[in-house]
Amino acid sequence: MPPSRFCPPRMPPRIIPIVILAFLSSYLASSATESSSPSSIHCHTGSSSPSHLECTPHTEDDSWLNHEMDQIAWPAPPSNDSLALLSAVQSFFASNPTHDDNVPTSKTLQTSIRDNAERLQPTLVTIRRLLHRHPELMYQERLTGQIVRRLLHEMGIENVSVGWGKNVHSKFYNSDGSLGDNQTHSPHVESDEYDGGGFGVVVDIGSGEPPCVLLRADMDALPIVEKTPLPPDLEGEEEAVDLFRSRHYGKMHACGHDAHMTMLLGAVYLIQSLKLQQHQQQPHQLPNSNKYAFPGTIRIIFQPAEEGGAGAKRMSEEGVLLRHPPPSYAFAMHVWPTLPSGEIGFRSGPMLAAADMFTLHIEGVGGHAAFPHLVVDPIVAASSIVLNVQTLVSRGMNPLESGVVSVTQVEAGDGAFNVIPARAVLRGTIRALSDEALLKLRRGLVRIAENTAVAHGCVLTSSTFSKDNYPVTINDGKLYPFAARVAGMVAKGGQVTNVNPTMGAEDFAFLAQGVPSAFFFLGQGGNANEDGLQTHVGTNCAGICKSGVGKVPTNLGLHHPEFNLDEDVMSKGVELFVNLALRALHEMKIEAS
Repeated sequence: MPPSRFCPPRMPPRIIPIVILAFLSSYLASSATESSSPSSIHCHTGSSSPSHLECTPHTEDDSWLNHEMDQIAWPAPPSNDSLALLSAVQSFFASNPTHDDNVPTSKTLQTSIRDNAERLQPTLVTIRRLLHRHPELMYQERLTGQIVRRLLHEMGIENVSVGWGKNVHSKFYNSDGSLGDNQTHSPHVESDEYDGGGFGVVVDIGSGEPPCVLLRADMDALPIVEKTPLPPDLEGEEEAVDLFRSRHYGKMHACGHDAHMTMLLGAVYLIQSLKLQQHQQQPHQLPNSNKYAFPGTIRIIFQPAEEGGAGAKRMSEEGVLLRHPPPSYAFAMHVWPTLPSGEIGFRSGPMLAAADMFTLHIEGVGGHAAFPHLVVDPIVAASSIVLNVQTLVSRGMNPLESGVVSVTQVEAGDGAFNVIPARAVLRGTIRALSDEALLKLRRGLVRIAENTAVAHGCVLTSSTFSKDNYPVTINDGKLYPFAARVAGMVAKGGQVTNVNPTMGAEDFAFLAQGVPSAFFFLGQGGNANEDGLQTHVGTNCAGICKSGVGKVPTNLGLHHPEFNLDEDVMSKGVELFVNLALRALHEMKIEAS
């Protein structure tokens, strides 16, 4: 058959291998060139952008990260403080067979942990600011996970388990935690930035056998443009903004997760310092195979996607609570701007609310704004829905229960001022202090939206809720006396501050469903003065802050674009993590004897 434009002529058989080899050579050469040099750097700016560009190099070259991490200096071991901590831990487990925290070995351990935690403060500040400069949204924590793994490796921890927290609903959630319309990605999310997650990190430290205690920190940031004032120790420095604030426009650690990771890394450093050297012997009744000065195992988890992505649920489904040894207790904390710095808020029972997200689509008939009688206006229907759903709490709930219905986004129209659109979209959140009340709010929301839309001649075409509504975070009642006692050792004033439940939500609740748990608020809102107001301590103020001059507010709310951390409380967080882990193991050792 003669060749045609639909059927190209056949190539002689002996020429085919030559063509293939030429193609492979060209491909390998180009691949080698690409792998040895950075690929393009994506930068963008605009009228709403800050003075500096967001530049994200899409390359495997991490020399810039090496430079950044070279600034992190851990105290050189073994120091007198670290040796004193090792001795205190050994004595505590060997000669304290009671729950009495007033015995000398318990007091010595408390003092030694505090001294070592405070010694880490400069290192903690450096780590936290590195993480703060490079925030990543949920299920995108690739670099964050890399930094965590490298720091763990520098501590001598080799058995690091990675790949935790994979996104099983990638077509349902946008990267900012919101619900995707029609189960597609939000148009502002670049496809090369949004993937299936799996950047969680898990480490077991100790004997690898029961008992086991779990400590958790979250990793992800928020889609917020940072406007945080500079701390005093950076004011006046050239390029101070880039040294402190987010380098990624529209992304910010505005919920303190950078501090949570830093505090847990500091705790890991102290726990790892309890590893015995070859010449050191176990002075107490522990198996010779245990290379640490404490019995059992401390599980450390760095969890992605807390901000709406239910990363804790993903890790639970992946077996983080089932792997050997299974944890008996779990602990976590959150920096809290409404508590004075150094105080620790705690309560038994519900600590944070159950929460869900919703998206409502209202369909009408669009047309010219001059002829409203010829259209069915979905904006009027949507406005009525916003008002009517408020009765879900005021008239639909028991007055002794708590609930919140907040419509946070209203979307309609394509920009034309003289067109009544055909559809409107409402987005928001519902919250309650019991899972049952949350489900009641959910059913009521749909009922009111449907009926209100019909009353205005419109139709509620869809109502979408989260695939993973967060349950109530509950502090275990039986664990409460122990946890409150230990937190009181660390807290400013020597006791925990009793707090009311908050309507904020936490996916730590998914872990608390599987293991007795305690969740704490670590105060970072400054120091209360005589008038009951906050004197904002700022960051690293010692020696440079003069009677309020140059101090930075640290009591602005979570998720605020000017949220700032009182970095001085991070050593408190380290101290709390370490005391909880070691003393919980001690409690279980007593119970087993």
